[in-house]
Amino acid sequence: MSHSDSQSEDEPLLSSSPRSSSKPSPYWLIPVVIVSSMARGISMAPRVQVYNDIACRALGITAEACRSSSDAQGRAANIQAYVTTIMSLLSAIATGPWSRWGDFRGRKPLLFLTLSGALSMELVYLLVTRENTPFYEFAEQFIIVGPVLDGLAGGISAFNGAVHAYTSDCTAPGSRARIFSFLQGMTFIGLAIGPWVGSWISGPGTSSPYNQFYASSLMYAMLMAFVAFLLPESLERKHQSARESSPTNDTHRRRRKPLGRKIKSGVTELLAGLITPISIFVPRTITNWEGSRKKDWNLTFAGAALFLYLVSTGIFSIKYLYAKHIYTWSADELGHYMSLLWITRAINLLVVLPLIVYYFKPKHQPDDPLSIWSELRFDKLLAQASVFIDGTADALVAIVPSSSQPAYVAFSCLSSFTSGGNPTLHSLGAVCLHASGRSSEVGSLFGAMAVLSAAAHVISPTMYAVTYGSTVATFPQTIFVLAACLLGSSVVLLAFIRIRNRVMLATEL
Repeated sequence: MSHSDSQSEDEPLLSSSPRSSSKPSPYWLIPVVIVSSMARGISMAPRVQVYNDIACRALGITAEACRSSSDAQGRAANIQAYVTTIMSLLSAIATGPWSRWGDFRGRKPLLFLTLSGALSMELVYLLVTRENTPFYEFAEQFIIVGPVLDGLAGGISAFNGAVHAYTSDCTAPGSRARIFSFLQGMTFIGLAIGPWVGSWISGPGTSSPYNQFYASSLMYAMLMAFVAFLLPESLERKHQSARESSPTNDTHRRRRKPLGRKIKSGVTELLAGLITPISIFVPRTITNWEGSRKKDWNLTFAGAALFLYLVSTGIFSIKYLYAKHIYTWSADELGHYMSLLWITRAINLLVVLPLIVYYFKPKHQPDDPLSIWSELRFDKLLAQASVFIDGTADALVAIVPSSSQPAYVAFSCLSSFTSGGNPTLHSLGAVCLHASGRSSEVGSLFGAMAVLSAAAHVISPTMYAVTYGSTVATFPQTIFVLAACLLGSSVVLLAFIRIRNRVMLATEL
């Protein structure tokens, strides 16, 4: 998008409709984000129930005995872990190539692709809950088909990368903390509504506790139709054509030819798809106004801090198993707990964080080369505060006795009130990039962040599942200690980001 068509961070996002029905704007992403997250929220609690049911059947124990069985909890955690790990591993490999493909073909096709993967996942959950079928009898083996299809389509990491890239196409450079926060707030509104809708669908008069999967599948299908026929493309045609005809893309096409004939070349391409995007975090050499040259590590530290933060978020799926085990919650009770967390996250992202940004964020001055450093300082402090409080909440859960259910819910809500960590870390990365004179690479940056997200979700499920399975019988709060340590390390890394009060010119060696 040209600068004149970009929406400023200071403009109200919902004050009016887009200037033209065909003009791209972050406004168009609101239904995409809300409906997709609502579909996830509807099926999230039933997924936990599916893992528990599969574990109970595999161990040959009754549902009543399964509630208090640490063996069943460990097996359910393992099933959840390998489902998430396989999906995240494939997503980590696929996100980079799909993001580059989106740079050439547009954001719409990429969004459509990721939504089709999510729909495939829901349909697989539907199949494994149908009794008297081969899918039900071999559910522990067949359930892996869902994450394979979703992962190959890029998964949630490629979806988020496409959303961030679409937003960046439509907005001016600089701090985008408010817009990213707004969109993530919309995500949590959808997640908060989802469990309540799911609870209504699975009311006492229904014949199956898994009807929520029908609703989530229908919502994904409707959303795919919206993206295909109504959502305007944010990437201008001339930019797509220029990228498609670039020498880099021609080289990429030539290198793709032997994929079907040589396995070695195929593996090399897959590894390149994973490694090449994150090379943007490698420190670059910069030259200041005095002519001295030095390495700029800001984006490196921002990326590392984001990665640890994303690894720490893997606690959420295990946190639900923890709560279901410790407090013997039903699927509906667990859904209401999830909904409460999403509501507090939405309040933070749509009310608290925007007020902080409105009153304390420095105004962007396009003609002032030093303005970007004030914005960088603001995003750094905001990210540090969010991550620090999040880690503190997890540490408090580990300290307070597990028998105190109100304290657990309260500290969970406190952690949710720090949900600004993800959008502010993304905004911080974009500001670090802009401050080093590389604003044109913002699309690649968000693609790389999506790869980091996928890689983090490859590591975190196994990490938390092994920790929880090993300690659930002795000290199940160990998972919260682990999360607090990861978040504390992220805060330390953010402290190394330097704020310079002079103009820096970026050069590549």
